[in-house]
Amino acid sequence: MAAQYPYIMEAIDVRRATQPDSSRRRIIKTMALPALTRITAELMAGGSIGNINLSYPQIEALEPKFATHGPDLDVLSNFGLTPGNEMDRWVFAGSMRIRRSAAPVPARAIIEGVVNSWEPDENTPGELMGCNHTLAEVTHYELIIDGKEYIYFDDDENVARSGGVDWFAGTRRALGI
Repeated sequence: MAAQYPYIMEAIDVRRATQPDSSRRRIIKTMALPALTRITAELMAGGSIGNINLSYPQIEALEPKFATHGPDLDVLSNFGLTPGNEMDRWVFAGSMRIRRSAAPVPARAIIEGVVNSWEPDENTPGELMGCNHTLAEVTHYELIIDGKEYIYFDDDENVARSGGVDWFAGTRRALGI
């Protein structure tokens, strides 16, 4: 196996995928890709000496986040719309440099969800207000680094894969779909 080097995030942006000019490059403070956690069920057999958490090929709800310097007026103007109308596809974009490499590589997370939480930080005059945004109802997530897909999840398609391997294909076959 080849040696691995760290990827260093140099720049970030969050924008609506359908509106490339909606860049938050000038106000973005942080972004957090969602944690990937497989669903488990506890097994404690009557004659067992311990519990086992069985891991299933499903994942817990995804909650990506981003924070801005000051209020994001675009998000606020769409917050709380009639259910179904506020769902949007987002691009969490990054420019990453691999240590010992001259050129940065693109990192993209495509996320479909709802900005479900908006929380401003405490602030005082003379400070920039931070505003935190959390997405819920995430039904689509894909992570692509330097043109290669690493994670793909789409609840409507009933597809989940990592490294190109569809880990729900057998379940779909068993269901006949």
